[in-house]
Amino acid sequence: MGKSVPGKDRIINILVAVVGLIAAMLRTFYIYYTPAWRRQHDVLNFGADEGQAAFIEFFHQGHLLLDFDPREKWGFFQAPLHHMLAALWIRLQELIGFDYHDACEHVQVLTLIYSLVAMYFGYRLLKYFRLSGEALLLSFALFALHPGFILMSGSINNDMLSIMLTVMAIYYGLRWNDEPDWKYTVILAFVIGLGMMTKLSTGLIAPAVALLFIVKWIQGGISKFPGFLLKYLVFIVICAPLALWSPVRNLLKFGVPLGYTPEVGEPVLSSAAARIFDLRCKTPYLSRITNGDPFDEFNIFLGMMKTSLFGDENFTLAVSEAGHSGVGAFLMTVFGWSVLISGSLVALICFYSTIRVLITKRYIASAVIRAYLGTIYLTALLMYVSFMFKAPFSSSMDFRYVLYLIPVEALMLGLYVRDGRKGIRTVAFITVAVFSLSTVLLYVMLSRG
Repeated sequence: MGKSVPGKDRIINILVAVVGLIAAMLRTFYIYYTPAWRRQHDVLNFGADEGQAAFIEFFHQGHLLLDFDPREKWGFFQAPLHHMLAALWIRLQELIGFDYHDACEHVQVLTLIYSLVAMYFGYRLLKYFRLSGEALLLSFALFALHPGFILMSGSINNDMLSIMLTVMAIYYGLRWNDEPDWKYTVILAFVIGLGMMTKLSTGLIAPAVALLFIVKWIQGGISKFPGFLLKYLVFIVICAPLALWSPVRNLLKFGVPLGYTPEVGEPVLSSAAARIFDLRCKTPYLSRITNGDPFDEFNIFLGMMKTSLFGDENFTLAVSEAGHSGVGAFLMTVFGWSVLISGSLVALICFYSTIRVLITKRYIASAVIRAYLGTIYLTALLMYVSFMFKAPFSSSMDFRYVLYLIPVEALMLGLYVRDGRKGIRTVAFITVAVFSLSTVLLYVMLSRG
């Protein structure tokens, strides 16, 4: 990237701050115009007696633990940390005078905070690898303005807290690798344990962290074996109870299988080959027969892209139903295509960058760190793809399950661009700029829906 220029660095730092401010404002604006029941996953609404909103209400009503089989009420099988925190947040608002209905709407303030904290730790991840200048701006803009984090900032289920804690775990795993002391051992144990107390899938970070533990143990030799053994035992003593008390209790008390997940969403009635090779794309948004589309979306690659950018809703249809079927609906279609096309190009560039960075010492000198990041990446993708085939329902295509990969891919892009050729750097900047601008326009316009 050339030598650092002080004046240019100051400008870049200002631009990074501006991007962060825009990202925060866009998330805040999104939860302002999005009610707590809109564009949600497994939530329904407060007062519905099932779904994750009802699970929040269960704790708000003063219950500490489930006293019935969670399979009897849809959405109650989830790990409960987010729902407990949301119930406490509602109660605190009521104590200072908020109406119950308004307090429930304000649960989105919690998920907004989770999203902002995830953005902060994503930034710290970039700075850990000493990204600066244009590479820092490019990487930060990609994940700070990514639509997935905007959507999740208003999603009152447990996804955003789980994503936040996973991003934190990725960062603290790196810090532990540098300084395997008690401080980072305890922090990492709490972050992963609380993450799994939010959503068990946070445990997907475990293989990568275990890799760091094993390598450090081997590198330490016999003399450091007792010290590391004690740290690992303390890690387990902290992490395991936090992570597993809820599912183990449900197993012992109600016979709920570990990792239980109910069937959700419309079944995908297509062959495995069709899910890979059928690339029909009639709309930038997820195709659904119920929305008047000619078929239900089932291609795993298109499903991955569309759900990461728009969730499972057709924004054009939403704006039309709100009474803006003319120019408003047209712009939503145009911006939708712009986000999908530029986002797909960004994804391809990031995928190529990830492969190059992980297999080449030039970008990350430490083989252990490359193996750590590669394990995170492969574990998430393998889980995501296998879940789509094992649970062939429309909901299993949603990219929100592995949204924490976006900061990781942004990091890979930044590392590759920092030391790459000028041509790929120019293409990456133009593509990310179009993607970011289109995202801002799309989600501002969505306020009319």
